[in-house]
Amino acid sequence: MADSQNGSNPPLGSRWGGLSPALIATFFAVKKLPSENKETIRWVRDMSQPEVVAPLTDGHMETTLNWQSPFENVGPDQKFSSLSAMLQAGGFASVLSSLQAAFPDLQALNSAKSAAQSLEGRTNITKLNSTQIFSGMAPIKINVTAHFRAYQDADLEVRKPMNQLMSWALPQELAKDGPVAGAVAGHMAVFPSRVPQIIGMKYGDMLFAPIVIESIPYPITGPRSQGGILMQAASNLQLATLTALDAKDWETARKVRGFAQFNY
Repeated sequence: MADSQNGSNPPLGSRWGGLSPALIATFFAVKKLPSENKETIRWVRDMSQPEVVAPLTDGHMETTLNWQSPFENVGPDQKFSSLSAMLQAGGFASVLSSLQAAFPDLQALNSAKSAAQSLEGRTNITKLNSTQIFSGMAPIKINVTAHFRAYQDADLEVRKPMNQLMSWALPQELAKDGPVAGAVAGHMAVFPSRVPQIIGMKYGDMLFAPIVIESIPYPITGPRSQGGILMQAASNLQLATLTALDAKDWETARKVRGFAQFNY
């Protein structure tokens, strides 16, 4: 999904001394390009934009898979829940016994009581009608805490990388006028604004791209330099894959050497 080069500009982030590179994540902007066969698209790193590096803590992924039993609520146990419960618990047979005592000559009550007793402790649930089916999944959520601190320059090591992440999270452009005013002015009226930047993240032996920033806390209080710049910050990022992933995507994500390319 991204090229193996890092560009001419140094990455935005803090100095962490001898900390292993495997513990430092790289965030970068991506863009779409058509594949060679013109039938799919590939996401590649946008080399015109800087990358942000930061060590991560509290990282985990949340994958929600929807499995449902489609026939779970179509049987008589659900359609006639009160009657079914009385039959299963033996309550209906007790009612018929009382009626039989009051009307001993009614032969129909004997047959009904026998039938009701045969249903006591029975249910219509089977392995077939309780079988689950896969009904979809949401994109994978990725939660991490990115850390920044000032070793020499608070502006370069804290403020600029935090501001870069925030600029990626926000819409690239919001139109000043509504669709009607834009149409009158001759502009693209239906969708006049631009969505936030799609990014990628490489961490350890894993590459996630394309992903989006769903939530980015920006700390305001904390230790500051004489110039008023934050000297340390931790941001609990909530990221998400742009689409749901399949097994092949996961295999690609966990077998990364450098920056690969993702085809869709």
